[in-house]
Amino acid sequence: MKLTSPDFNDGDPLPQKSVSAGLGGQDLSPILVWSGVPSEAKSLALTCYDPDAPTGSGFWHMIITNLPVTESGQIASDSLPESALSALNDAGTEGFTGAYPPPDDPAHRYIFTLHALSVEAIDTTSMTGAYVRFNIMRNQIASASITGFFKNEG
Repeated sequence: MKLTSPDFNDGDPLPQKSVSAGLGGQDLSPILVWSGVPSEAKSLALTCYDPDAPTGSGFWHMIITNLPVTESGQIASDSLPESALSALNDAGTEGFTGAYPPPDDPAHRYIFTLHALSVEAIDTTSMTGAYVRFNIMRNQIASASITGFFKNEG
C-alpha cells in the first residue's frame, strides 16, 4: 500500500490548513491519496498521531473507521463518506484536530496512516479512542503512512 498527499510530501511541513485554528489554521486534514489496498481488505481506517506531544503517550488527532474499500482513492476529513465513523480524538472531538504543539517544542511529527482491515466495520459507539485503535490494530492486514511536521514558532 502507498499513502501520499497533494498537500505535502512525506517529511515536509504540514499545510497551513492542517494547523489548529488557534494558530491561524483551519483544523482540516490534508487530502490523502492511497493505492495498492490488498484485495482481501474489508474496510479501511485512517488515523493521525503525534508521537512527540508531551503527554507520555503522544496525541491522536484523528481516528476514522468504516471507510469503504477501494484499491485506490482519496479523502479529506471534511468530506467523509456516509459509512465512515469518527472516534473521539485526544482533544475530545470527532474528526481532525489541527497541529498545536507547545511553542518551545521542536517540530512535531504528524503520522497519517491508512489501515486495511480484515473486518467490514468497527463500531466506535461508546468506545474510547484507545479501544478503537486496539480494534484497528488487531484487525489490520496492511498499512501505509505519510508524515508531516509542524513547529509552533509562536
